[in-house]
Amino acid sequence: MLDFLRPKKGYRVIFFIGKGGVGKTTSSAAAAIALAERGYKTLIVSLDPAHNLGDVLMEKLSDKPKKITENLYAAELDMEKLIKAYLKHLEESMKHTYRYLTVINLEKYFEVLRYSPGIEEYATLEAIRDILKKGDEWDVIVFDTPPTGLTLRVLALPKISLIWTDKLIEIRRAILDKRAAIANIHGEQEFVVEGEKFKLPTREEEDAVMKELKAYREEVAFVESVLTDPEKTSVVAVMNPEMLPLYETERAYETLKKFKVPFNMIVMNKVLELKGDVPELKAKLEAQEKVLREVARKFKGLEIVKIPVFSEEPRGVERLRELGGTIVEG
Repeated sequence: MLDFLRPKKGYRVIFFIGKGGVGKTTSSAAAAIALAERGYKTLIVSLDPAHNLGDVLMEKLSDKPKKITENLYAAELDMEKLIKAYLKHLEESMKHTYRYLTVINLEKYFEVLRYSPGIEEYATLEAIRDILKKGDEWDVIVFDTPPTGLTLRVLALPKISLIWTDKLIEIRRAILDKRAAIANIHGEQEFVVEGEKFKLPTREEEDAVMKELKAYREEVAFVESVLTDPEKTSVVAVMNPEMLPLYETERAYETLKKFKVPFNMIVMNKVLELKGDVPELKAKLEAQEKVLREVARKFKGLEIVKIPVFSEEPRGVERLRELGGTIVEG
């Protein structure tokens, strides 16, 4: 079994990424089955809004893990539900932290926020964090991801969020220092909203905003520590032997390297293998060979597994077993 798929420090996390339609879901499901059959308690989770995992496994799935076979559990996360839960968490947090701003219509603010750029990425990251926090329930967690662009933004988000949060903490600390200086001269500032008295905090330990920022930083740092740990996380790219998937895989490889997310393997899916000469397919085979050579040249050091074109699409646990063994054993 390939070493980077084997659990070492607690649980192992495997992200299957790739361009839409290359066979991510089939490959991730097959790998999950193979890992489960090797004795690892495995959870496979679909993060893709256009869910196909249930179709591939031939099971009706929800956001609660469902037992599929011995050691294998599967779930499909509802993006609308994720976004609502994320916004609800934000709303409750803001109402608690900024109680003196209840005169502002926060509900209206969150209605607009629902359509803001980046909300899907943050909601998806929140869902990943919740799953990772319960990671010790599993030996392996496999994520079937959305198309590459969204997935890369999600995987890059912890590092970016840490940079922003550190800057916000720095700004908040400067605000508290200035408040403390003013309080030393004029005394502590108090004000009344709807009959309730509030005191402006001047120290970090009594400031709700600083507490919230530090708590958020701790949550994001936890996710980032898991995603960048080669003993914990592996990324497997699925692609077809065509130029456009090659370009996209190369961009993903460079992006993840920048954010120090371990990229370990490429699954070359739908590789044509003909025993006889078929003139009509000669151009297709030549183009395929060119891509295979480029992949071998550009991704030296990575495991590359070739999956042939099947006469029919593999669906159901029985059909996925053989494919999973090929991926997991390399």
